[in-house]
Amino acid sequence: MRCRFALLALVLPVIGACSSDSSSTATPASVAASITTSAAASTVGATSPQGAVDTSVVTTVASSAASVAVGIASFKFGPAEVHVPVGGSVVWTNNDPQQHTATSTTGAFDAGSMQPGASATVEFKTAGSFTYICSFHPFMTGTVVVG
Repeated sequence: MRCRFALLALVLPVIGACSSDSSSTATPASVAASITTSAAASTVGATSPQGAVDTSVVTTVASSAASVAVGIASFKFGPAEVHVPVGGSVVWTNNDPQQHTATSTTGAFDAGSMQPGASATVEFKTAGSFTYICSFHPFMTGTVVVG
């Protein structure tokens, strides 16, 4: 785990310097994502708006693409907006005493329920801007800009 955080510290400044076109969007079926959680260490596909997992978009998270960390604390995602390259991933870590999710508002992805102290990772394979919420606390919002 220490190596992951050390790598993130090296990669975050580079990702922040990237520019992106937030006007592009992607369809839920084209995003895709592999989701892993530290609690279960499982990999699943993107979740459709109907709640079914689209296994055609399952990939592994073990890629060389950049990864960005988002902390969850005091009922907020921090930072609220992150930028990753296509093929990059976002790692959410729940630092609150309540469970949270990172769930796309369009059904493009759902990182699942994260218990206190747990993390979940989603890999993004399509450029676009993806708004997400915590499904338990919909006032919590964030955006992932891919590209």
